[in-house]
Amino acid sequence: MKRTLLLALALAGSAQAQAPAQWTESSYANVGGWQPVQSWCDTPGRVLAVTAPATSGDAVKLAQWVGGKINVQNWQLGSPDPGAGQIYTPLTPAGQTPSQTPRYFIHSSNIENTTDPAYRMTHINEYVVPAGRFQCRYMPQATVLAATARHTVIVWESGGKVTYASRNRDGTPGIQLTGGTHTRTNRGHERYVWNNAGYQYVLEVGQSAGPGGSLSVLKGGKTLSREELLAYSISVQK
Repeated sequence: MKRTLLLALALAGSAQAQAPAQWTESSYANVGGWQPVQSWCDTPGRVLAVTAPATSGDAVKLAQWVGGKINVQNWQLGSPDPGAGQIYTPLTPAGQTPSQTPRYFIHSSNIENTTDPAYRMTHINEYVVPAGRFQCRYMPQATVLAATARHTVIVWESGGKVTYASRNRDGTPGIQLTGGTHTRTNRGHERYVWNNAGYQYVLEVGQSAGPGGSLSVLKGGKTLSREELLAYSISVQK
């Protein structure tokens, strides 16, 4: 009986150890101050974000950054329309009556999202707005996906390894660094650091208690550049 109990406990512990991780994703943007967003979209020439509404149909802000300059407009966010693995969330200009066949919407995945442990981030496929149709960058296993006026920043963290990659705003590759560290600051921000050829790359991002963040490059303790984030998503284990 004792051996049976020990075997059962061992099997339960093994199953728990092998259970896939569960992720919690949150997204923020600096739209007149840092706030949660319903979603955001990183593209080579533009960053877009829609603020989180109190309820479906409530007023939201549609923010667009081009070259670091922000344009903010009032919109209405409709109820998500899921089907066949896709979700279409209507966008209607403020003051207009929502249409049964909306021209503008946010297209996301009903499959590639954090309800499935295989995905660490939700796939926002595209934004369709008056300025055009914009395909959004997606990194399913990223810990952090962030945008500045000049760069896209991607962080992967798995098995104690912290990796950094950047993309220039025109879509061309930036740099990739391995061997990073992850700590938490006194302000509660997540701090990621990489050292390369005498340069230090530092990314800080906050969560719900204090959203906001920046990307800095230092050498010899002196800050060479500092870029404020426009929008970002962070995914942590539950």
